[in-house]
Amino acid sequence: MDDSPAAEMHVFKKPKPLRLYDQQAPLVGGDGGGYDLDLDLINHLPDAILGTIVSLLPTKDGARTQAISRRWLPLWRSHMAPLNLVANYQLSDDKSRVAVVSKILSDHPGPARRFSLNPTCSQSFQAEVDGWFRSASLAGLQELQVTNLPMKHYPLPQHALVRFSPTLRLLRLFGCQFPSLVAPLSFPFLEQLILYDVGISEDALETMISGSTVLKSVSLHGMRFSRLCISSPTLMSISFYALRSKGAITFKELVIRDAPSLERLLPIFPEEGPATIRVIRAPKLEILGFLSKGISTLRLGTMVFQKMIPVRLTSKMRTMKILALDVGENLDTVVDFLKCFPCLQKLYVISHQGNDMNNVRKYDPANPIECFELHLKKVVLKNYDADKKACIDFANFFILNAKVLKEMEIGILKEQTDQWMYYHGTKLQVENRASRDARVKLGRDRYAIPGNHGHTHDLSLADPFEKSLCGHNKSVRYSIL
Repeated sequence: MDDSPAAEMHVFKKPKPLRLYDQQAPLVGGDGGGYDLDLDLINHLPDAILGTIVSLLPTKDGARTQAISRRWLPLWRSHMAPLNLVANYQLSDDKSRVAVVSKILSDHPGPARRFSLNPTCSQSFQAEVDGWFRSASLAGLQELQVTNLPMKHYPLPQHALVRFSPTLRLLRLFGCQFPSLVAPLSFPFLEQLILYDVGISEDALETMISGSTVLKSVSLHGMRFSRLCISSPTLMSISFYALRSKGAITFKELVIRDAPSLERLLPIFPEEGPATIRVIRAPKLEILGFLSKGISTLRLGTMVFQKMIPVRLTSKMRTMKILALDVGENLDTVVDFLKCFPCLQKLYVISHQGNDMNNVRKYDPANPIECFELHLKKVVLKNYDADKKACIDFANFFILNAKVLKEMEIGILKEQTDQWMYYHGTKLQVENRASRDARVKLGRDRYAIPGNHGHTHDLSLADPFEKSLCGHNKSVRYSIL
């Protein structure tokens, strides 16, 4: 017998029986070593857990669980399975949707976990829609989504917000008009607020945000404000952009007055506004981007940038870990930002065709860039043009000087042969890299622009840019230089 450690790794032990309600139900039986297919683990779960499972299913699938067995029949219509009602095309066609939704709301006793609807399909049924918001089935509603695109603003009923504000955890409004309120509402459990092209005054939104005592994430998309001031003790992330009207920016200024928990400041389409961003107090800010010349004035504490050019750098922000810049391959601009954020760990830079910069710059060891010396681990360059000397010099500056770099990812736009890729890869001075552990990856890419904002509000992602800028690269073959 082989007594070597390698042989021991291939010895599998028979699994112990699984105990359910103090009854031993072996998963492996007989000499065959197979699973006992007659063992029904799901039906041994308590009704409360089964109800939670049903509540997390899409509306149609949740209703279909009634046909599984006599045990499952009453669950979907019970209080143990909070209602998850998404009234969209997957539930039924436009003609029958009102009747289907009304039937579900009349059959379910409540409470409700989620209600999502599109009132554009029910313009002639405003009374029914108003009645849905009053339904007893929606008691304790946690998530409300109203989508009214591309129609004109849907007037959200005041009584709906008054009723649901004490229990809502997520509020997502698209193309709606926020109701005028006599007194501000309290949202004691609201964690996530997403507004897309919503008619609401600055005062109303500022009061709502400051009064939501557990709010973590705010997304403001296609909004129009003159000057919006944010103060929140709990807010961790804010993403935003505006829409131009006849060429004019409709979101003039965003002020972060006091946000002691804020970690992410995310201008999605910086060319569209706001024109001015001022951060007065955000001591935990660590993720910033995208930044571009579209932001006329950027103030971070006492630091001031105008059109991405530093005009006052009297301090540094040591909390910043991830930065995304839409500045082409302007090395001087990037270096100015790196000096402001000495503890930066990840850098994303988007280039643009047509830029012609002189990036021949020498690194001065007597005046080192701290993040190059100690912290910068990853650099991602998008829209890289390997035929342009400015791009090559830009990439080589990081390869030759970032001493703790682990990875550099370079996305090339042009479809080229492997021989072409290899030839242009040789222009990068990988053999002379400052960090011997650095891997430089060169691969074909699609054109990257700021604005992929599907993941910005997902706080479970440590880096909101990684999925939007690098996620599609999983299918791209990279050359490791």
